[in-house]
Amino acid sequence: MTNEQIREAIAAGHTCLGMEFGSTRIKAVLIDDDHRVLASGAVTWENRFENGIWTYDLADAVANMQMCFAALRQEVEKLYGMALTRVGMIGISGMMHGLLALDAGGELVTPFRTWRNTMTEPQAECLTELFGMTIPQRWSIVHLLQLMQTEPACAARIDRITTLSGYIHYLLTGVHALGCCEAAGMLPAGGDPTSPDYLPDMVVSFDTLASEAGMPWRLRDIFPRVLRAGACAGYLTEEGARLLDPTGTLSPGIPFCPAEGDGGTGMVCTGSLAPGMAAVSAGTSTFGLFVLDRAPEHLDRHLELTVTPDGDPVIEIQSTNGTAELDGWASVIGDALGRLGVKTDAGALYEMLLSAAMDGHVGDGGIAAFNCLSGEHLLGLSAGRPLYVRRPDCTLQLSDFMRAQLFSVFAPLAYGFSLMDACDAEKIVSVRAHGGLFRTRGAAQPVLAAALGRPVTVSEGAGEGGPYGAALLAAYAKNRGADETLAAYLQAHAPADAGESTVLPDPALCAEYRAYLQTYLRASDIERAATVSI
Repeated sequence: MTNEQIREAIAAGHTCLGMEFGSTRIKAVLIDDDHRVLASGAVTWENRFENGIWTYDLADAVANMQMCFAALRQEVEKLYGMALTRVGMIGISGMMHGLLALDAGGELVTPFRTWRNTMTEPQAECLTELFGMTIPQRWSIVHLLQLMQTEPACAARIDRITTLSGYIHYLLTGVHALGCCEAAGMLPAGGDPTSPDYLPDMVVSFDTLASEAGMPWRLRDIFPRVLRAGACAGYLTEEGARLLDPTGTLSPGIPFCPAEGDGGTGMVCTGSLAPGMAAVSAGTSTFGLFVLDRAPEHLDRHLELTVTPDGDPVIEIQSTNGTAELDGWASVIGDALGRLGVKTDAGALYEMLLSAAMDGHVGDGGIAAFNCLSGEHLLGLSAGRPLYVRRPDCTLQLSDFMRAQLFSVFAPLAYGFSLMDACDAEKIVSVRAHGGLFRTRGAAQPVLAAALGRPVTVSEGAGEGGPYGAALLAAYAKNRGADETLAAYLQAHAPADAGESTVLPDPALCAEYRAYLQTYLRASDIERAATVSI
């Protein structure tokens, strides 16, 4: 498209805006009706560990949202010489799970708890037993139960409970609703894919607990409505428009699609929505979403059952930890180089470290690395202690060190995949990955293929999955046919220049990874001991 055609599309509202509130960045992208990115904006932010809780200040979320949108608006002005006064549809995404509970005045009744918190093991076990399926520590319903038990006066004040994406969506539209994949990370949801909802037996069971605890509310009073992809989930209000764009340039009345979490947008941006497909995200956390043709009758307690944004069953394997420890070591090495007067670009440094990892070897049982900055439920760890362990006869060198760090990113995921029922694992034939870790070609992609024993496909835009996935969900809601499914829409309208590459599992690398994983699992006793010793 020419710049003139792009200006016409923007002026006519033939665009969609996606914004994601990720763990380390808030980013927005503007796409056209052919799903091409026209402009973007981003800001960085960090969580805090306060009083034993991983949290974010919601005032920071709003301020950074405004800066992110301002950066996007300024890029539109710079590239196309026009003001951004309207878009066709908006989609919001964010980190899933956690507890964001508000009173009738919109104030937090307790500090926002993110997905990263792992201090709810007794409540998770209680609900897993009560519901008859795995309920992880990070899910909203678990944190709600803990609040009821430890701070009942705070819990009694709750007027509504949501996720970060649901909170932002409510601020901008006044609508208390979520997409079904995001909602399923608050309380199990499913049923009829055409009309997914919280599982009614679980709602009744939890309401009994709430009644016994003297709570004045019931779950359906305080939980968001569940909406399937393609639904209209409200419109940008006058107040929301001024909140998103304090300059007053953006017009109110813009429709919104249902807010979704990073799991849902990951499946969307990779097109992993049909049975037999899987989406893997590698960021601050690492998780895999494996789409099935039907929900399994039995599921290992380490695995979770959720749904796609279209309502189809998904097995989720979630590792609370991801690339943060890699980022930390890159920072240390960059600092060392800086002290020697060597200026380094962060991207180039990261690429060099990942390339060095491909020159190492860690499959002889003498090296293990743990990237656990927080607890890891797949390993039964309630807290994290990053570790690097080696036998004295294993040479300390950069290539082996970085290879162990890279292997550790996918180790819990590989372990979880081995726990899937054989018939379910065999159904997964296609894995699509996204996240910044995959920007360096030839490093993380072949390691993931070896870890799962499956071909792994990565697109050129793999590092920018979340906001693009949110924009695609908005485009689907705006442009879909009457009976067109999300999977069919994305397949029919995928950009021609996706730039995908697929890597097959390398037998030698698979053997090395299997050997490393066995060492990693044996050495997890060291990690477990460290959590009580340091």
